[in-house]
Amino acid sequence: FCALSIKEAENGDIVRPGQVLIAPGGKNLEFFQKGSNVIAKISDPKGHQRYLPSVDALFSSAASIYEKRLLGVVLTGMGNDGRMGVHTINSHGGRVIAEAEESCVVFGMPKEAIATGLVDRIVPLPLVCREILKECGCDR
Repeated sequence: FCALSIKEAENGDIVRPGQVLIAPGGKNLEFFQKGSNVIAKISDPKGHQRYLPSVDALFSSAASIYEKRLLGVVLTGMGNDGRMGVHTINSHGGRVIAEAEESCVVFGMPKEAIATGLVDRIVPLPLVCREILKECGCDR
């Protein structure tokens, strides 16, 4: 059980507190500001992208909007997607959680994120939701 609402993002979704949006397969998920709302944008790959969906694109778009209020989470996955995004989040004052090796199916993405030295917390998957709530001040 998790106290957060979790859904696959759709183009035009308004980002709301307590909601987790997951990128649809084969598409990019990015965010843009429209007035006082943050809107989800689902798009096809830009040119030749090595990873799709791109965590780097997601984290970069979110960091430019949320800055120090952003919490990025890097879960199991292959390759180094997310590594540059972790740098971007950090440069905007945000925080990052990475999944611990012992619970990863593939330790590629979390390993690369952790290797940056910019990850704030490393936790096994069963504790990720609790850690998100703690980081957001919702565990009280």
